[in-house]
Formats: sequence, C-alpha cells, structure tokens
Amino acid sequence: MKQLIAIACIAFLVGKPGLRAQQKKFTEKIKKEISFSGESENSVIIRNIFGSISVEGYNGDKILVEVDRTITSDDLEGLELGKQELQLKIVQDKKGVILYPDAPYMEFDKNNLRYNWCNNNEELPYEHKLTYSVKVPYNAKIDVGTVNNGEVLVENTRGSSIKARNINGGITLKNVTGKTLVNCINGPVNISYANNPTSSSEYYSLNGDINISYQKSLSANISFKSMNGEMFTDFDINKQYMRAQKKSSEENKPKYKYEARPIVQIGNGQVDFDFETLNGNVFIKKI
Repeated sequence: MKQLIAIACIAFLVGKPGLRAQQKKFTEKIKKEISFSGESENSVIIRNIFGSISVEGYNGDKILVEVDRTITSDDLEGLELGKQELQLKIVQDKKGVILYPDAPYMEFDKNNLRYNWCNNNEELPYEHKLTYSVKVPYNAKIDVGTVNNGEVLVENTRGSSIKARNINGGITLKNVTGKTLVNCINGPVNISYANNPTSSSEYYSLNGDINISYQKSLSANISFKSMNGEMFTDFDINKQYMRAQKKSSEENKPKYKYEARPIVQIGNGQVDFDFETLNGNVFIKKI
C-alpha cells in the first residue's frame, strides 16, 4: 500500500497532462552501451513513472539503451528546471543493471526496486516522460515496470525469468521464455512463449483480459480466480479439482486463511500456473 501511495503522490506532483496550453517542450535521445559486471546477475531491471518500456533480446553481450527524455512546461524557467532535475539513472549492483528516472522529489529504493518518497505534494512546474527502447542479450533476466501513460513490451528473450508490471496500461510478452510474474492494472495482458515455463508462474490483471499462448506440449496445473471473469482454453483437460491454500498472518500469529481454488490439469501437471483477474477473462491457447 505504501508503494501505491508514493506513486500516486508523484503522479499528483506532476499534474494532469493536456491541461496546459502552449507548453514549452524539450526532447533528447539518450544512448548508452552497458556490459554486465562479473559481480552481478545477468538481470536488466527497468523502472519508469511516465512512459513506455520496450525490451528486445538480441545476439550480443551488451545492453543497448535508447531513452527518449521529454520535458514540458508552461514557461522556460520550468523547462530548464526539468532538464536539470529529471535524469536517467543507471546503476549496477548484485541485482544486475538498473535503469530508472531520478529527480530530487522522488527517492528510489534500490533494495526493493520501488519509489517510496515524494516532496510533500508540492506541484512541479514541469512534466516529464521517459520512453525506453532497450536491447538485451538473449539470456538476460528481465524485470520491468511503469506506472502512467505507457505500455510494456518484452520480445524475443530467452532468460530464465520475466517480471512485468504496469499500473495504467497493457503488458505484452512476445516469443519469450522463463518463469513469469505479471501484474497489470487497467490494461490487457498478451503473452506468447517460445518455450513453456518450467517454474511456477503467476498472472494477474485487475481490469483487463489475459490472452496467453503456450506451446502444445504444455503440462501444467492451472488455477483461476476471478470476480467478474471466465477462463477459456483449447487445450484438452485431463482432470479438474480444488486446491486449498493455507495462509498465515503477517505477524506470524496463530491466524490462518484457507482459500480454495479450482484447478484444471493439462498434460501431466508438471508445473503450477496461477491466474487471477477482477474484471477480465483468461484465454489459454495453443501455439
């Protein structure tokens, strides 16, 4: 909850786009080449507040970064302040290579990979947007997320895991592999796999459909939970059953919650996939 509050606060600071007439505008393209260090995982982590993220796997050993930085303001003074304050930050640690927007009014928590501070709700004299286009080595792990006015696209990667988040926009994972964790609010999710995940994966959409295509060799136990949605598949179902989950309280007190979910087994059920929507359907298809 703290994370969402911080994000909402940042959104309030910048203001609503389109309400200012005759805005001044500054754009630039930032290009970087980055190599993985021997001390870090081969992970590429990208965070954004306003704007899209596009990641593509390629046959190389460097991370090729292109970012369009856009600043808009009602006046030149605000524009110059935005050009000075809002920067693309690139750091490298044991988690991997991390790219994120940086400014005095927002603090990025590199340990938890989230923003958790803002500048007392003071309105900024400018708006900003970062649009990422990044090429990564095929085997890189991917962890990407944005909040407003953007889409998330990951394609042609062969890493062992993908994490993708978007709060006000869609998520597309195309021709990918690996353990998958998807969390999407107010947008559709579209996924196709070059090879089916061999580790448990989770797919969540608050307001939007999940369209997912697996290779025909799929062998999985698929759970589904929705308030206003249904699940459809063209795979043959071997059996159906209910699974009960026991969850303890966060304070480790003797309090438990039991939740039963319907499960459909495809193939031999070698891996568990969990799907959850609030207002959206799930479509599971063969490639």
